[in-house]
Parts: sequence; structure tokens; C-alpha cells
Amino acid sequence: MITLENEKLKVQANPLGAELKSVVDKELGRECLWTGDPAYWTGHAPVLFPVVGLCHDGKYRYKGVEYELRQHGFARNSVFTVSEAGNTKVVFSLRSNDQLKKIYPFDFTLYVTYELSGKTISETFDVVNEDKKEPMYFSIGGHPGFLFDGDLQDQQFTFNSREDLDRLQLAGRYFSRTLVKNYMNAKDPLPVTEHLFDNDAVVFHDFAFTTITLANKKTGHGVTVDLTGFPYVGMWAKPGAPYACIEPWFGLADYEDFNGELPEKDGIQKLDAAGKFHSVFTMTFQ
Repeated sequence: MITLENEKLKVQANPLGAELKSVVDKELGRECLWTGDPAYWTGHAPVLFPVVGLCHDGKYRYKGVEYELRQHGFARNSVFTVSEAGNTKVVFSLRSNDQLKKIYPFDFTLYVTYELSGKTISETFDVVNEDKKEPMYFSIGGHPGFLFDGDLQDQQFTFNSREDLDRLQLAGRYFSRTLVKNYMNAKDPLPVTEHLFDNDAVVFHDFAFTTITLANKKTGHGVTVDLTGFPYVGMWAKPGAPYACIEPWFGLADYEDFNGELPEKDGIQKLDAAGKFHSVFTMTFQ
């Protein structure tokens, strides 16, 4: 386990999955990250790569070959190399290998970086296409879960825009092409209730907001996630659980009508030969 610490936060990150395991606000003396209680969800803040969500029947095709890939991909179950470690910054890396190429036939290096600044943690994704001739296709995203400060009924999501938001709708395990039109206006808080996630994640696309705050409306304690540049975001928890996730994504689970061809997948990122992809989101605790 890697420990990062400054005057405001103490953070633990695991090379298994390059996953945050603990975020302690030293001023408030409280754990801010979900604890992984198996009664609800064993995750903490997994990295989603090279897919976000489910592939149709757990499979996809590329150049005429069918591959099997678990929900959210393999990064969360892979042991990363610690490429750099200091008091307030750690860089994890994962390189493709013969075993991974049996389920994902691309030559890549994935870097996941965590860095502290005051009460802010930045989580950075860098993907390098190591193939000098062929493009690669991938999705990537964060899935941090945040422990509530206080009771569930006191929690709410707020957004830094005033737009009408359409919700992407799940039809069973996959997305439907039918949107929930005008699901909410971003100027209004979205209260956390026991039934908010009865139909799985609340997912938005094509939005103008750049931050989502999850906080106790009485104390103001919580987290603000800055997801500038990310095209999708999901909010999710097990119904009634004492946490919620804010998930910035480059990619999406399959639609129910998807044909399985990876380059045609909604939200897929194409990285040219020898290309590099960079994205970052931040979590600021208050």
C-alpha cells in the first residue's frame, strides 16, 4: 500500500488496480472514501479500463475475432507497477502482456497518477499506444465512492450549471436509445434518497456542467468532483447504502442494439498508432 500525505489529507492507494483505498480528512478527522463494506459494495474507487460498464454478453469483436471481457475491464484486477512514489504523488503503470492480449489485443501502457494539493486529489489517466502501425480502441473512467457525512436523507448532488438534463436510460443491463427527457434542471439539487438508484446509475451525456458536488446539506461536508472534458458521468450506489459514486467516463456500457464491433461502440476512444491520451479529474474535499 502506498501512502500519500500532506497537511490536509492522508491517502492510501493500492498497486492492485491502482485504486484509492482511503482518504482521511485530517482537519475533520473523518474517512471520506467508501470503505468497501461487502454488505453493499466491495469497491472503493476502481479504475475502469479498457471498457466502462458491460459488453453485450461479456463479449466484443475486433478484426473478426471475438473476445471476452468482464464488466469495467481488467485494470481493476491487475497489479500495477509503482513507477514513481513521493510524499504527495504516486504514478502506477500497467503494460500489456501476452495474457492480457488474449482478451484485449492491443499493445498499450496505462499510467494512473494520484497527486495531492491541499484538500484536492487529482486522478490522471495517460494511455500510450505502443503499436507504431495500428490504432487502438478503449474506454476509461473513474469510479470513486464517497462515504456520506451523516445520514442518507441529508445528502444531495449539486451542479455548476443551469441546464435541462436528459438521463440515459438502462433497459435491463444495457442502455436504451430512449432518453428520459428533462430528467432534471442542473440548477436544482438532486437529493439522495433510498430509491434514487433503483434503476441503477443516473447517467448524463452532452452536459455543460463541469463540477458535481456531493455533500451534506446541513454541514456542507462532502466532495466536489471537477470532470472538465469528460463526455459522460454516472452517479451510482447500491440503493440505501451510506455512500455514492461520482464517475467521470470516456466511454459507456453497451447499448441494447450494439452489434459488438469494438470500433463502432458508443463512446469508444480511438488512439492512433504511437498516440497518447491524457485526461484528469479532481476530487476536492470540504
